[in-house]
Amino acid sequence: MPPEPFPDSSNSHENDQKVRFVDTDLSIQPSHHGAPDKENESNERGADKYYKDMQSIHGDTAAKRRAITELLFFASVGDLRRCQRIVRLWKLKVSDTNCCDYDKRTPLHLAASEGCYKVTEWLIELGSDVNALDRFKRTPLEDAVRGEYVEETKLLLDRGGKIHEGGKLVDLADSNLSGKIQHIPDNMYDLDADWEIDPKSLTLMEKIGEGEFGIVHKAMFHGTLVAAKILKGSSAIALGDFRSEIEVLRKVHHPNAVQFLGACTKQEPYILVTELMTGGSLSDAMRLARKFTLRRAMEVAVDCARGLAYLHAKKNGAIIHRDLKPGNLMIAGSQYHGRESLIFDTGTIKLADFGLSKSLPVNKHAGYDLDSKFKLTGETGSYRYMAPEVFRHEPYNFKVDVYSFSMIAYQLFELTPPFSGMDPVDAARKAALAEERPPLMRLATQMPTMRTLKKMVTRCWDPNPEKRPNFEEVVQILDSLIKQMPRDQHSSGQCCTVQ
Repeated sequence: MPPEPFPDSSNSHENDQKVRFVDTDLSIQPSHHGAPDKENESNERGADKYYKDMQSIHGDTAAKRRAITELLFFASVGDLRRCQRIVRLWKLKVSDTNCCDYDKRTPLHLAASEGCYKVTEWLIELGSDVNALDRFKRTPLEDAVRGEYVEETKLLLDRGGKIHEGGKLVDLADSNLSGKIQHIPDNMYDLDADWEIDPKSLTLMEKIGEGEFGIVHKAMFHGTLVAAKILKGSSAIALGDFRSEIEVLRKVHHPNAVQFLGACTKQEPYILVTELMTGGSLSDAMRLARKFTLRRAMEVAVDCARGLAYLHAKKNGAIIHRDLKPGNLMIAGSQYHGRESLIFDTGTIKLADFGLSKSLPVNKHAGYDLDSKFKLTGETGSYRYMAPEVFRHEPYNFKVDVYSFSMIAYQLFELTPPFSGMDPVDAARKAALAEERPPLMRLATQMPTMRTLKKMVTRCWDPNPEKRPNFEEVVQILDSLIKQMPRDQHSSGQCCTVQ
């Protein structure tokens, strides 16, 4: 079998809406920090066996090419441990001119363009060419500067990074990009970012939640109630990666996205501060005895779609959520309103957790065997909403969020979770490998509104990502339906209990 073609991973304008990632390994297990345990050692032996089997099936050349594509992917998502394993197992030389994709983009290009500080530093130490040119004559430094990653820019400058301009390599200060980043500190710890918060200015109050990444407290910040997420395992987070992703979060300004207010990064534990979501999450709301009316369910869906339309249309490149589910949709509103009033009437839905996938110590790109199940940790809640191409570890783009949205919309309108009663991983497997979709009941009725919603949902979960609509179209469909339904018109429809 010939090796699969490399995806176009350039940062050119024509590809802003088609960011693709290379195939990922199907067997390497999630990263573990600290001393390896027996389970992790067993996983690593399984990974070694995977590569040996792959070599025997596809031949050494094709298998090695697959290993390079995986190195490129894990460099782009900041997974240092897996990058190290792939290089060790295949004895890859990251300085080799063949260690690149179709567009001649090296692992260093991808790490720098995504703000992956740890991987960028490691690749340079291994001898990666800091001034390698891709097909578009861009260097890794140019990618870091265009992404406004201050820490990566400084690191590459310190190691001799240049900009290609006028047919030659020039210093950043002498290039047309010289004003792109206003201040480059001598030391990363001296960076006095405008989002840096003195932890003494925060007064922590009661705990209001706990997730994969941290414990959330209500807090008082200069007279304003906020949410302060104290990150778990701060010592395992690379400060450069953490700051780089914050630089992305601070640029997201939309009514349907949770607003980042600042962070504490000068000392551990690291703390993220955001606006307080008084209504809790959509997942919490779905567990209440009272249920959404059909109109309110559509309001929830259109708020979500508006936020995603904004993320996907970002000028400097689409932001792909990749983990869209009810638990990552929050309900905002006045602190003086009752929680049920916010959930069922006045609250605004906002996207949360659309960043920090590289920095935080939970691997979002965990391997899994497509033929048999094993113990999964932390991510089972996401599988029910996961796009088939992500589960199959195929190249993907922003349309993965459209598929996940279809599963949430199904849950809102069909009154039950997608593939209700089925194990989440089994559900994802059936959707990915057999192209199965959850059964339509209420949406199969002849009511005009339901027929329109059915068409929208089924288009959003189309097996071919390119046939799925974009979110601007989804917003137009839902907004039109809502305007036809008076606010005092109630529906017997109810939302479901999350399983």
